[in-house]
Amino acid sequence: MIKGFIALGLSIVLWGCGSSQKTANSTLQNQELAQLVEQKSFQIISEWAQPMNTNAMNSIASSGLLLPGNSGSNISLIANQNYLKMMGDSVAAYLPYFGERQLSGGYGVTNAIEFKGLPYKQKIAWNAKKGTYTIGFTLKEKSEVYQVTVTLFNSLASHITINSSQRNFIRYIGKVSALPREEVGL
Repeated sequence: MIKGFIALGLSIVLWGCGSSQKTANSTLQNQELAQLVEQKSFQIISEWAQPMNTNAMNSIASSGLLLPGNSGSNISLIANQNYLKMMGDSVAAYLPYFGERQLSGGYGVTNAIEFKGLPYKQKIAWNAKKGTYTIGFTLKEKSEVYQVTVTLFNSLASHITINSSQRNFIRYIGKVSALPREEVGL
């Protein structure tokens, strides 16, 4: 009986130590995220693209054209170059696009979402209840207009949602981090 109480006491102590470590890590991540957003100096590397689930995307997935582990609504971006960078008032992105294009982009258009410039209608909001930052902006690149919403979580995870004037909706899931030193100040 005494051994049971000792084991219970030790497990409570160990559990308490583990949760305080998680709280300390969470607090550091909160501070890091707040600093990145306040300075408007961060990059997001996405690990997954989630295009709008349409019949065309399901047909592509069913045909076997996608790599194993991918589906018509969830495509791995591991080993694919991609980024969204916020550098002060400027934003740049290169995100592979999967989905349906509604309007032709003209000559020399890549199949990626690419933009660089000063966004307008920019809004940054902190949601204390959810522990997230939401950054929304609109940016025009050539003949295409992008409405972008970036959600940054305390775990340093990110969701990027893009609505385009020429393409179907797409979401990207990844991680936010500080800009590499050589890119700070661009």
